Amino acid sequence: MINRSRPSADSGNSAVSICDLTVAYDREPVLAGVDLELPAGRLITVLGPNGAGKSTLLRVLAGTLKPLRGEIRVYGNTIEDERRLSRIAYMPQQEQLDWDFPLSVRDVVLSGRYGHIRREGGWRRFLPPSLIRGEHQAAVRRALQDTDMLGRQYQSIDSLSGGQRKRVLLARALVQEASLLLLDEPLAGVDNASEELIMRVLRQARDQGRTVLMVTHDVIGARKSADHVVLINRQVVGQGPPDALLSDDMLARVATINWIKPRAEEHPVSIRTGATETVIAS
Repeated sequence: MINRSRPSADSGNSAVSICDLTVAYDREPVLAGVDLELPAGRLITVLGPNGAGKSTLLRVLAGTLKPLRGEIRVYGNTIEDERRLSRIAYMPQQEQLDWDFPLSVRDVVLSGRYGHIRREGGWRRFLPPSLIRGEHQAAVRRALQDTDMLGRQYQSIDSLSGGQRKRVLLARALVQEASLLLLDEPLAGVDNASEELIMRVLRQARDQGRTVLMVTHDVIGARKSADHVVLINRQVVGQGPPDALLSDDMLARVATINWIKPRAEEHPVSIRTGATETVIAS
């Protein structure tokens, strides 16, 4: 079973609050004037056409991409504060990782605990992965069990199928025991068995108090499993319950909305990826 994750004390009923968010790449706006209030403890799906800014939104919330402007709160706190406490977990698309690197399944999942290990301080943070024990080892085991990858924990990641790779990425996110789970296309390219397992794990995480924010193109799955839906095409087209948001009319609207680009040239653009930051001045 997944351990229950406790949201921040002053979070109220919102997990994520966004006001006037604008993001641009090389002066080309991707998101503009985004306002969102996402409920805590819900399974939320983000849908929209290719290039609509869905993955960009997740990267901003994960803290790997700095917006042009906008105010963001996660459980009432800044993204930096929540990341520092490992309360935001991000599952990227698998194409962003080097799957030929000689790592075991367990090593990849254990990397999700490094934030917790660093905060312990002392000599333990310098231990090699093979010597890390205690609660970190137990958390890794739970995450591997939940994703049905415990029997493959010592297998090299380059030998995994597409569905198994998604499970590993999900286990790495789960092992952080974060309050907010961000998942970018977790169902893309997986077999039916992996899709059912992933959705079962996400519903379980939701039931235990976590907020799950998932980018997907699966409209049918969103109708069946989502508690809250966000339709986006560079701006928010609508948000609310699936029955209201996933009608044919609303889906047609999100695909064809006439979005007017803001003039990003009027503002400096700061883009951060990992430890690298690029600033483009106007």
